[in-house]
Amino acid sequence: MKPFSKKTILSRLLFPFILLALLPACSRQIRPDSVGPTHLEEGLIAYDQNQYDEAIKHLDAALKLDPQNTEALFRKGAIYQKQNKTDEAIAAYREVVRIDPNHFKAHYNLANLYSYEKANNVQAIFHYRRFLSLAPAHPLAGKAQTRLAELTEVPGDKLAQGKGTSEEEGQGDIHLTGEMMVPAVPPAAPVLPVAPPIPTPGNASPEAPAVSFPQVVCVHGDTPQGKNEGSGFVVGPGYILASGHQANQANRLEVQFQDGSVYAASVLSVSAALDLALLQISYQGAEPLSFVSANTAKTGEPVMAVGCPFGLNHSASQGIISAPERTMGDRPVLQTDVAINPGNSGGPLLNRQGEVVGVVLGMLPEARGIAFAVPSREVRRFLGETFFQMGTLLAEAKRYPEASDLLIQSTRTWPPSAKAYNNLGEVYRRMKETKKAEQAYAKALEINPKYADAHYNIGTFYDSILRNPQKAAFHYRRYIELKPTSPEAVQVGQWLAAIEAKK
Repeated sequence: MKPFSKKTILSRLLFPFILLALLPACSRQIRPDSVGPTHLEEGLIAYDQNQYDEAIKHLDAALKLDPQNTEALFRKGAIYQKQNKTDEAIAAYREVVRIDPNHFKAHYNLANLYSYEKANNVQAIFHYRRFLSLAPAHPLAGKAQTRLAELTEVPGDKLAQGKGTSEEEGQGDIHLTGEMMVPAVPPAAPVLPVAPPIPTPGNASPEAPAVSFPQVVCVHGDTPQGKNEGSGFVVGPGYILASGHQANQANRLEVQFQDGSVYAASVLSVSAALDLALLQISYQGAEPLSFVSANTAKTGEPVMAVGCPFGLNHSASQGIISAPERTMGDRPVLQTDVAINPGNSGGPLLNRQGEVVGVVLGMLPEARGIAFAVPSREVRRFLGETFFQMGTLLAEAKRYPEASDLLIQSTRTWPPSAKAYNNLGEVYRRMKETKKAEQAYAKALEINPKYADAHYNIGTFYDSILRNPQKAAFHYRRYIELKPTSPEAVQVGQWLAAIEAKK
C-alpha cells in the first residue's frame, strides 16, 4: 500500500476542523448562492409579477429574520401604496426612514402620500425637502420642486431654512423627523399633581436640593433586541427631552409620569453629537422644568440626578459638580460624582434651586464617581434649533398661529437666535400683526446687524406695508452692501432707485 503523503495526512487531520467551521454556515437560513432564493428575493419576484399577497408573505418572513431590512419594508410600502392602503403604506415608509433617514425614495413616496392623499402639508413639505437635499439630481427632483413651490410659495419674503444661513449657522447634526402631532394646541388639562418634597438625607449638604419632580419621566422603548429604559423630563407643553441613543434604537417609545400615567411618544428630532432627542406626547398639562440661566456650573456645586436607573421609577441621587466643563471628542460635558446607572441617561441634573444644569449622559464603566452630563447651554441650543426648524416647517405650510408659538418657544429657549426672530417677523407679517412683525425684525438685526435677509425682509415690510420709504431705503442699501451678488440684489436696487427718484 502506498504511504500517505504529508499533504494527505495534513488534510485528513484538518478535515474535522474544516467541517466544524462549515457547520455554522450550513445552519443558516436559505442562502442564495447554494440552495435557493431568500425570502426577500422571493418577495421581489412576486412583486415584479404583481402577486402582491404572495409578495407580502415573503417580505414579512424576511422581516421576521431581520426587522430592520429596509428593502423589505420599502417594498411593503410600495405594495400598500398600489393597493390604496395609504395608512399602511405610510407606516411602512416611516419605519424605513426611521431606520435609514437618508432613504430618499421613501421620503419621496411619503411626500406624495401626505400631499395628495392625506392633505398634510407639513409632512409633505418636510419629506419633499429631505428628498431634494438627498437626491437633487434625481429625475423626479423637478416634480418635487414644483409641488414644493405650490405648497410653500409666498411672494416677497425670506424665511431662513432649518440648517441655518450664512449669517448664522445652526446645529448641523440635528435630525428633524418631521413627525408632529396635529393640532399642536394645548388642550384643557390639569397640571400633574405635585409630589411631596424629596426628603434630604441626613449626611447631605444643607444646601442640597429638596425638590419635587413630577416633570421627570421614565422612557420605555421597544427595540428589535428587546426593551430599553431611560429617563427624560418635560421642557414644554407636550415636549419631553430624552436620550438620543434610546430614541434612535427604539421603534416604539412610551413615557411614564410619576403618577403612573403612560403616553405614547413620537420622536421630533435627534442630535447624535449631543446624544439628545426631543419627543412629543399628547398630554400637555405638565409644567416644564426650567434651565439654569448661567452658562456654566461651578466646581463643588451640589447637584441631584433624577431618573429611572434600572427601571426604578423616579429615583434621586446626589453629588457635586467635579469639573464645570470638559471636552470629550468635540462634545462639551459636565463632570459630576453623582451616582449614575443604566436608565439614568436623558434625565436632568438639577441644582439646589431645582433648575436643570445638565442632561445625564452616563458614567465611565471602569471608574466610580465619574459621570458626565450635557451642559445646560448646549441643551438650550438644541431645543432652540429644533423649535426653530419645526416652526419654520409650519410657516412654510401656512399654519401661522402654530408656527408663531414654536418660533416664540425657540427665542425663549435660545435668545441669541437671529434667524428665529427673522422668521417670527415673517409669520407675524403674514398674520397682519404689523407691530409684532416690526419688533421681531428689529430684534433679529439687534442680535446680528449683518443679517442680510433680515434687512431684505424689513426693507420690503417698510416699503410695501408701513409705507416708510426712508427706512425701507436704509435696509435696501444694507442688503445690497451685504449681498451684492445675490440674485435679488438687482431687484432690490431697482426698488431703491424708485424710492430715491421720488425724493
